[in-house]
Amino acid sequence: MKWVLGVAGMWACMAGVAVAQPLPASLAAPIVLPSQPPAKFTRNILAGDKVRTRVFVPSYRVSFMVSAGAQARTADTTASADTVLSGAEPALIQAITDRAYADFLERLAAAGFSVVPPEEWRAASGADQLKAGAGDIEVQTMGNLGARQAYALVHPTGLGSWPESAMPVNLGPVRTMTRVLDATMVAPRFTVNYAHVKASGGGPMAIVSRGAQASFQPGIHGGPVIGGFSMEPWRVRVGQHGGFLEYKVDGSLEAPGAFGSVGSGRGPAVSTAAGARAVDTWSGRLGYVSHASATGRFEVDPEAYARLALQALALQNQVAVNELAKARR
Repeated sequence: MKWVLGVAGMWACMAGVAVAQPLPASLAAPIVLPSQPPAKFTRNILAGDKVRTRVFVPSYRVSFMVSAGAQARTADTTASADTVLSGAEPALIQAITDRAYADFLERLAAAGFSVVPPEEWRAASGADQLKAGAGDIEVQTMGNLGARQAYALVHPTGLGSWPESAMPVNLGPVRTMTRVLDATMVAPRFTVNYAHVKASGGGPMAIVSRGAQASFQPGIHGGPVIGGFSMEPWRVRVGQHGGFLEYKVDGSLEAPGAFGSVGSGRGPAVSTAAGARAVDTWSGRLGYVSHASATGRFEVDPEAYARLALQALALQNQVAVNELAKARR
């Protein structure tokens, strides 16, 4: 498998030395939603047709967070948190993506949609004009206001990769395919994160104020994520930029449970169920240090990680199907 490294090469280079391992049994087990879909959304209603009963899905992308950090500053202090993920090998996240894509199609069918088979939409007028890569896993970084993240972008086996820059380029072909197939295009963008990482600054040091703080809290969840470098909060697009609906959930979709261990470099690793870490530039509120840092190396258990990641993705799938059903003709 080819990797486009970006600046997250440390994680990506594992692909060159990884030893094939049996895939977790949870990939073949039924997926149980961890909670009810949330009610709050941010929506953009765009010009165009409503969602048809027939849909085609030429693009489906899952962004797996593989490293994250955040830093905050006050007038004279800094606090930072840095984390990295290990054990989520390329073959594993590819298999999770393939299973999540199949789950999405199953949920569409269960909701009464007719899903156009790939061989049919690939033969439609306009399909040969679609701009897509080979579908290789790509690692991209993003950052905003002191926070930084790296994601492995994964597409289902057999589907090409649509970078965000290709979306306007594909608008014409998709409109042609929509008309010819009498079907609406759906292009989900979902995420799987392994921790909430944050930092904040409390202003200049004073006895009644706080200094800079940073922390990480383990947990498998789906977006939103930080915007930057054309990476967006997870969302479903219908009909491209000229389509009917775009939305994202206001908050994260959680899949609770321990999924491995996390070590801070100070003592033995602990379960992710109790692996949070926080630092503060105050020291006993009687003084302060100029810099404090929290570090975490997450080592996932493939079975638990696959099970929880699939729950988070299935919840995102169900939210997408619910929204599509509301907008259907």
